[in-house]
This record gives sequence, C-alpha cells and structure tokens, in this order.
Amino acid sequence: MEGMGERVFILIGVVVAVAAIWLLLKVWRRFKLQRLQHQQPLLGVVRPGKPAVVAFSAPYCHECHTRQAPALARLQAELDNRVVITSLSAPEHPELVDRLGILTVPATVVLDARGTVRHLNLGYASDAKLREQLVQS
Repeated sequence: MEGMGERVFILIGVVVAVAAIWLLLKVWRRFKLQRLQHQQPLLGVVRPGKPAVVAFSAPYCHECHTRQAPALARLQAELDNRVVITSLSAPEHPELVDRLGILTVPATVVLDARGTVRHLNLGYASDAKLREQLVQS
C-alpha cells in the first residue's frame, strides 16, 4: 500500500507539471500573438488584399506532408481565390520562424486582408479550424 501512495503522489505531480506547462505555453502564445498584431512580419511573403494562411513545414516533417498539406489543399479548393495560401520551409526561413515564435512544424499563421497576424497554430490545424479562423479575421 505504501508504494501505491507514492505512485499517486508522483502521478499528481506529473499532471500538475503538464498542466502548468500547457498553461504557460497558452499564455506565451497569446502574448506573442498580441505583439505580432502590431506588426506585419509576413509582408514580404504575402501581399495584403486578401486573407491568407502561411504554412511552415520541413522536409523531414511527416505530419506536414500527410495531414497539413492535404488540409491546405482542401481549403484552397473550397475558398479558391478568396484566400492566399502559401507554404514555406521553416529551415529556410529561420529569422521568420524566430520572429513569429514558431516552436514546431507544422505551424500555420492566419493573416487578415491587411497582412496582420490573427492566429498562430503550432502543430496540425485542420481545414475546418483554418476556415473558422479566416472567418474571424
């Protein structure tokens, strides 16, 4: 029984640590997004005038090619010329990755028609999620 109490205590500690990390990441992402909304870091990549999605991937990223790329293709087919979708290689744009606060690939950045960052998705974002974010922009 004594070992069981230790295991429960360790499990509770792990859950608390994971929750704290998740909360810190969420707060950091909100802070980063607020700072980006006063800048237009992707003006050299996407011209203003239409909402846009800029997707960051890497050649070694399996999820980028098997999940994110098909989601972007479905979104492009559905929204056609109402949105600009651009893909960039994260390793080829390290300064932009750093400036945006991208920690992992795939990552997607949703811009409004003025080129202002409205959403930053770290990890896979479905076409439904991106469509919703574009509507909010």
